[in-house]
Amino acid sequence: MLSDALRKLTPFGSVEHYRYVGMGSLWYSDFAHFHRSLGLDDMVSIEREAQHRARFEFNKPYASIDLRFASTTTELPRLDWQVRSIIWLDYDDRLTRSILADSRMVAARANSGTVFIISVQVEGPPVYEIQDGEGNESFQEVESIDDLRERFFRGSVPATASNSDLRGWAVAKLARSMISLTIEAELAARNAGRPRNQWFQFKQFVAFEYADGAKMTTLGGIFVDAGQNALFESCDLSRLSYYRSSNEAVRLTVPVLTPREMRFLESRLPVAEGQQLQHGVIPARDANAFASLYRYLPSFAALES
Repeated sequence: MLSDALRKLTPFGSVEHYRYVGMGSLWYSDFAHFHRSLGLDDMVSIEREAQHRARFEFNKPYASIDLRFASTTTELPRLDWQVRSIIWLDYDDRLTRSILADSRMVAARANSGTVFIISVQVEGPPVYEIQDGEGNESFQEVESIDDLRERFFRGSVPATASNSDLRGWAVAKLARSMISLTIEAELAARNAGRPRNQWFQFKQFVAFEYADGAKMTTLGGIFVDAGQNALFESCDLSRLSYYRSSNEAVRLTVPVLTPREMRFLESRLPVAEGQQLQHGVIPARDANAFASLYRYLPSFAALES
């Protein structure tokens, strides 16, 4: 899904000339996917677990990946921000102040045409860092919206937020709102003193919710100088079926199907306009969920070939 959206960025320049910045993992699945699907060669992986350096180096699939062992807080400011980039900060953690600080830093430095994608876990409320008497760090989840306002950046919590937003999938919407508000606040500061025709905007184009073991949410958009709004419009991102510019996300539900059932459905897809999917013995709900995602399932699930 993300690759289809990113291919549309050509008005800003050849996508294969973008730099990809991701977060380390032994599988490098996002790096491999974007290298193969978009032709990206200039890639930076930020990995905080320096004690496993040898293993990360061993599993690195391409020589062009620049491995940097540091926290995102330390490494993001060191990037060359003159290069148009696709930055995907894919956190395993719940929302924290430091994650919002990373978002703020990206908004302060990104140039026009740079894409920012961020994923956080939303299995529970945001958490904040605490230290014991010996300096050991741990995390504590917020107990209420008032607690959240006290622990996080001023203005990062929506005025309409309530305690019910700290439970279930509502946490995902709250997290996306907090990230968006943080980005917008930083852009307002960045634009101060600049001519209006040079103001930066963050144009969101995707918002997903999905359960990949834990509940997760992803938000993505592109930074655009007001003088390049015509380039953004010519990307035609709004034609994507999963385009989302608001805080209403696409809920990705991967159906539980056998390999034979998947092959059966694939042989009947795509369905012609006005026709219904023939799903046989497969429950209609699962068949329709598969039909909406089958082109993208390898990005979200490990499927048996």
